[in-house]
Amino acid sequence: MAPKRQKKTKHPNNEKHRSRFAKRSKIEIAPVKEALLEERPEIEIEKTAPAQQPIAPAPPLKKEAEIVLDQKQAVTTKNEIKKKATTQDSTVILIFQDEDKTFLASPQIISGKRHEPIKFRFKDFEGYNLIRVDGFTSDFVLPYAAITFTYRKKDAGNIWIFCQDIDDRRFLQKPTFVKGKVGDEFSLSSPAIRNYTLLRARGLTHGAFTYDQQAVTYFYRRDSWKDVDYTPHYLKFKQSLPCLDAPDGQVTDVILAKDTIWQTFETIITDNDQRWYCLGGSIWIKYDAELMTMLDKKPAVISDRDTLDIDLPRSIDLRHNAMIDFIPDGELVLYDKPFGQKVGLIRNGQIVTLTGRIRVDGMLWFEVNGLGWTIREYLNLDP
Repeated sequence: MAPKRQKKTKHPNNEKHRSRFAKRSKIEIAPVKEALLEERPEIEIEKTAPAQQPIAPAPPLKKEAEIVLDQKQAVTTKNEIKKKATTQDSTVILIFQDEDKTFLASPQIISGKRHEPIKFRFKDFEGYNLIRVDGFTSDFVLPYAAITFTYRKKDAGNIWIFCQDIDDRRFLQKPTFVKGKVGDEFSLSSPAIRNYTLLRARGLTHGAFTYDQQAVTYFYRRDSWKDVDYTPHYLKFKQSLPCLDAPDGQVTDVILAKDTIWQTFETIITDNDQRWYCLGGSIWIKYDAELMTMLDKKPAVISDRDTLDIDLPRSIDLRHNAMIDFIPDGELVLYDKPFGQKVGLIRNGQIVTLTGRIRVDGMLWFEVNGLGWTIREYLNLDP
């Protein structure tokens, strides 16, 4: 209940006061007075018992406790994360192997923190290509993980195998080749060829494949040839004789003139004790004491009449590189002209420049470095 209001006594100056107030506010006194009388009880009530807005009920104590616990748990979790961030808790092992699961390098171990990126580089191995990656991940995820890199060997250059008659340089069979991977070991065996015996091999028969092509040449000799000698001899012919293209071979158009002296470059003794002499290229003659004389020593002077009497055609000028392909570790004789005089020797395997060419009775002769002549059979035109 609101308290009773006491009546106020009139002040003698009320009229004057109201006049000033009325004049200043330009408002009628009566309405203002009524307004003041109506508002005062509300002011008094507010001073004594101010009105209160409805207050929502406080949340249950249990929920507040849960909030407090959640906050503590969040702080704890944050501390744990912060603690983990300072330690490495994940390990990845990198394995590098070939297709046979043989290690190409020692395994590499990388440690780090979970959810952080793994920093590593792909390894290159000479002679290998990377073909597969298993277990790949770019981040540390598990406590332990493995990434396996598998490599495959690259293809190597082929190893070519040639079989050749050591005496006439003829190939005895079609060339073959062996394939492999870079770094793989190889061991070659010589092919068996009927009526021929293996003498030697040129090139690596044991080793490892590389990126480059390799070549192995097996040299054979006829079984019917008991002995071969490269000691030079000198024959003087008592009469004109035709030549053969090989021991027991075919007769050629080349005729050895009477009383000419020829140097031999190769002597073959067959299993029936026949003796054959090579006078250069595919020019062979069987020794016959009634038709020729073996000189005891090299003649001091050989005149022009001692050379084969052949009208030579005009030489064709050339400039072509070639390689001397004579006898392994041997030297080839050069002549001043086809069927002419010896003017020098040149080492087997040497790269030369062919400067001239002449065809005589079906045989090709080449001028070597402008120094002397030799036949086609002793040249490799594609070195």
